[in-house]
Amino acid sequence: MFLRLTSNDFSWSRIKKAFPVFLLLWCGGLVLALLYVFSVRTYLRDAELVETETLLQSYLASHRTPSLRQDHGSRLQGLAFIRVVQGSEHLFLVQDTTGEQGFKKFVDLPFDTSGVWLKVGDAGSKRVLTVITRKQKNGLFIQAGKDARTGYELYRKFIWYSLFVVAGSLILLWPVALYYIKLSLSPLTSTRNKIADIVRRSQTGLLPERGNGPELDELYGEINQLIRHNRHLISEMQDSLDNVAHDLRTPMTRLRSVAEYGLQAESDTGRLRDALSDCLEESERVLSMLRIMMSVAEANSGTMRLELENYDLLTSLEQVVSLYEYVAEEKNIAVQLSCESQIFVEMDKTRISQVWANLVDNAIKYGRPGGWVAIELQSETTEILVSFRDDGIGIAENEQGRIWERLYRGDRSRSQKGLGLGLNYVRAVVEAHGGRVSVRSMLHEGSCFEVRLPLVQVKTQEKSQISGE
Repeated sequence: MFLRLTSNDFSWSRIKKAFPVFLLLWCGGLVLALLYVFSVRTYLRDAELVETETLLQSYLASHRTPSLRQDHGSRLQGLAFIRVVQGSEHLFLVQDTTGEQGFKKFVDLPFDTSGVWLKVGDAGSKRVLTVITRKQKNGLFIQAGKDARTGYELYRKFIWYSLFVVAGSLILLWPVALYYIKLSLSPLTSTRNKIADIVRRSQTGLLPERGNGPELDELYGEINQLIRHNRHLISEMQDSLDNVAHDLRTPMTRLRSVAEYGLQAESDTGRLRDALSDCLEESERVLSMLRIMMSVAEANSGTMRLELENYDLLTSLEQVVSLYEYVAEEKNIAVQLSCESQIFVEMDKTRISQVWANLVDNAIKYGRPGGWVAIELQSETTEILVSFRDDGIGIAENEQGRIWERLYRGDRSRSQKGLGLGLNYVRAVVEAHGGRVSVRSMLHEGSCFEVRLPLVQVKTQEKSQISGE
């Protein structure tokens, strides 16, 4: 294992992820190598020029005021050659020549040439020289050359070593790139292990949201929120299943009993008709429960389809009040509807009517005999307020937060028929319309449910107070 890499780190997916990192590292190293080679080349060439200039200065210092007629001697003090040109006259002094061919390669060199690592001569006897040319005041040109093969060979060796390093990095940088990818994925690996540990050992534990760095702290916070939400959904689903099982047990048991009762009287047509009628009623009750649960599920998931149209809220309320007049009369409850003006809003009139029906039905069902139910419609700046007040049994403070839950029924409501889905459905439909619903209640003093819907006012018409009993 190199750099703590395992066989999984050499998978094709990891290699694809590591390729951009490898390419970046290799290109960066290549640029650095080129810059280093260039700096070394500049340094060696400058050193060659300085050394050649120093040798020439030393030679000139020992031969004051050089001329063609002066005896320059045979010692060139480290220079390969010196060439003196004045007009058409030339003087060559060569430190070491190998016959006529060795001398000719200096003669063929133009007298105004300067440069570092110049290759002089033919292929068989080529020399590498550093040449400088200086012009004196009296029109005298002095050209000097120094053997530069040592520095040139050193530079060539450095080039080969650099190429070898660059080529070797093609292999050596792959583990580094893979290790970098593994290091960058370590927070995800740690998160995976922590989540697996929570799932395996604890049902209430959460990820630590402090001390992991700002990015991981925010990520762990979002994951913890998701874990809490999932636990809430699981708990709600378990409660819902328990409630569904409890509420379905009664109608299904009755349905079976009625069916068995009808089968015992096969020859009695009237008895069979009554049994089938009771079966139909119970099946309708079950279907109603399932239908409402599906509607609530659609609203909670954001997939409820609303058939929006401009419709008068007052008309929809009047229809619901008219529908419940006879139910209210049986309990001697007065239902009052008041509205300042006729208000049109965009809504699904069928679903909104179901919302009004649920709230009116609850107000009457849990109201006190001889009491009252007041419905008030008001138009505010940006929304519509519809309030349903009654003087019924009220709702305990510790139950007010739970009445919106699916299939929840309070202790005092279990004496009445119901599925525990009404208020959950009310909130789902209102929120699907972009509104909100709330409750204020005191035990034994009554309740007030408020529905607020966004206002899209089309027409306003003054209308008097409407009341019914």
